[in-house]
Amino acid sequence: MSNNKNNATPSLISADVRLTGSLISQGEVQLDGRIEGDIKAEVLLIGSLGHVEGSVEASEVTIRGHVSGSIRAKKVAIESSAQVQGDVFHNTLSIAAGAQMEGQIKQLNQQETLSLVSNDEALVAES
Repeated sequence: MSNNKNNATPSLISADVRLTGSLISQGEVQLDGRIEGDIKAEVLLIGSLGHVEGSVEASEVTIRGHVSGSIRAKKVAIESSAQVQGDVFHNTLSIAAGAQMEGQIKQLNQQETLSLVSNDEALVAES
């Protein structure tokens, strides 16, 4: 990842936003609204008001809100306020006391790699 991406401002989806469809980002996304669809991002933070109905794929995911669907990431952090209904595929996983988790938890094999978001994929999503 280049320094430009590391210094970029995260994309923010506020609590009053409801999105239907896929969300693709090469950077960081903070979700406080509701998405009915799949999310692919480098880093994803689902805030305590955030709600996802669909699959999540990222390098790093922190969940404080609600996810109904599968989560696939190298690093997954499920915070105490989180409610997750779906399978979690991870390399590293932390689940805080008080978090609600319903689904299977599976560690990714070394051979299984996450498909990171490419420039072409991001451009297609914008059009």
